[in-house]
Amino acid sequence: MSLKDLAQRIKEEIPISSIIADYESIKRSGSAQVCVCPFHNDTKPSMNINDSKKLFKCFACGAAGDGISFVMKKRNLDFVDALKEICSKHGLNFDSYSVEKKINPKIEMAKKILTRSALIYRKTAQSGNFQAYKDFIKNRKLNEETATTFSLGYAPNKNTITDYLSSITDPKDREFALQTALELVLIRKDQHNPDAYYDTFRDRIMFPIWDQSGQVVGFTSRATRDDQKAKYMNSMESFMFHKGLILYGFHLAKNAIREKDAIILVEGNMDQISLFHNGFTNTVAVMGTAITEKVLERAISLTKNVYLALDSDAAGHAAMLKANKMLAERGVVAKYIEFSPQKDPDDFIKAQGSLALQEKIENAVPAMDALLEKLIPEVIPTLVDRKLEILEKASEILSPLKNDLAATERVVRFAKRIGFSAEPALITKRYEDYLSKNTEKPKFAQAKKEVEVDENSYSDSDFIPESVDETPFDISEYSPEIYLTKMEKMFLQEVVQLPSLLNMDKMNEILDLVGNDEVKKYIGKIRKITMEIDDSEYESVLLNLTNSPEYSIDLREVVTSAFYNYKPKDADTKTKQRILFDLKIKLHTEQLKNKKDEIKKLQQSVESDIEMTNLLNQLLDVDKELQKLKNAKPEKVK
Repeated sequence: MSLKDLAQRIKEEIPISSIIADYESIKRSGSAQVCVCPFHNDTKPSMNINDSKKLFKCFACGAAGDGISFVMKKRNLDFVDALKEICSKHGLNFDSYSVEKKINPKIEMAKKILTRSALIYRKTAQSGNFQAYKDFIKNRKLNEETATTFSLGYAPNKNTITDYLSSITDPKDREFALQTALELVLIRKDQHNPDAYYDTFRDRIMFPIWDQSGQVVGFTSRATRDDQKAKYMNSMESFMFHKGLILYGFHLAKNAIREKDAIILVEGNMDQISLFHNGFTNTVAVMGTAITEKVLERAISLTKNVYLALDSDAAGHAAMLKANKMLAERGVVAKYIEFSPQKDPDDFIKAQGSLALQEKIENAVPAMDALLEKLIPEVIPTLVDRKLEILEKASEILSPLKNDLAATERVVRFAKRIGFSAEPALITKRYEDYLSKNTEKPKFAQAKKEVEVDENSYSDSDFIPESVDETPFDISEYSPEIYLTKMEKMFLQEVVQLPSLLNMDKMNEILDLVGNDEVKKYIGKIRKITMEIDDSEYESVLLNLTNSPEYSIDLREVVTSAFYNYKPKDADTKTKQRILFDLKIKLHTEQLKNKKDEIKKLQQSVESDIEMTNLLNQLLDVDKELQKLKNAKPEKVK
């Protein structure tokens, strides 16, 4: 992984308010978050912070940017050192990203195969030729929009993936693709013919599994016939797929999680899809009961309001206990949603509807309290020893919170409910004694080490569409000494907010007046982006592009400031021509004034009257040009 990956992870997983809160006191003002701006002599909170847009902006001095930009400006750090500081404060391992690595050809091939396989399964399902898939969608009460969102597919009873890979013309490319697919266990070798392969998934509904950035890393499949051995079958663990690192649907849900400041954790793919389909878009699924430290850290990086909505069976209860303990050790008191007599959230929402689920969410109690409630017997024992046994079990449940007030208050209340009349101080002391005797370091499931693979060179073929370019950037390209002039900033902001200006005839003339090569190159990238993407993607794509150390802090600040209150818009031709005219006049004026300042500096070091006369004539010419610009009027629009 590269520093570019780290920067993207920080942006996606750590709310900008959490980063700024490390340095400034944040408070709420209505629906907004604000703080005193550290970049000017601010006497009242002038800086607004928007977790949804992942941006800050001071409406007094104009400072703006993302979380990384804030740390760079606040601490006067370069891009890399800002990443280090954020990592140290938020528990990320900077060193795992700082070593630049060559692109691994096997990883790249695996990404392409997995992405194309998901597309093949999806197109097969959309063909309308498979009744099993149509029945599944109908029985699950899903619509085409949801099926498309989750790229639900169908694996027919034939070797679709094997045939596709075997059709590669180049023998070397074909062999490499087949061997990679074997390691992914997408295909298997035929035991009766060592030169033949067959598809692993056949006659199954296919659910692509994505990592946190939306890359397909594996599949869950569901049987369509009663005689199939496993009802649900996941991809095997591989160098791409690690079950304990996956939160299913995380890349689809993360924006809703931020907006609602809450996350619903369910147990399976269909639970997540069903809740998402019914409007609970802040839902993610663990892979079965595989709840690990990694997936919970990813969840609480976005919100501390966690709802455990796991299955009602024994396995689901065990998973709830485990998740609650790990969350409590991080100071998060999760809430618990119980679905019995229904088995799981999917069954519940089908039986009782989304309003009933919303009511359950609103009335959800802390998981700690639900667990404590289960300890209280129907008949309170009279023997003190029996009461102490129950109190010890309660202490065990509360122990992850240690001496936090949330724990001590609960243990005192619980003691009273089971009949203890002792003073609260004595109950608290007993709980503290329990902690001192049973203190141990938290034990978490460790993520499996990624399988090492050969770095042998491989000449990629074009038989599979190229994935997103993940070539690590060269951090030496970052130059914090690039500064934009006032008018270059204005020009850049206008273009960012109204990219259709780039299609106007006069734009090339205006670009000639821009002296900053960084701005020119960036404008070129905007022009290319607007031609390749939908308008709805413009903001997110451009902000992701800008979130890179190759751009100066000045440019990053202008672009993020432009997007803080951005709303897609266009203007009529007359308005756009007026904007371009004003920009042209102002840029040209700025250019001439800079030239005038340079001439004045040269005057201070002249050694002859001839040189002085020449410079005075140049000044006169500049003044004439400035006067022409002052009197210029825009062309009339026909």
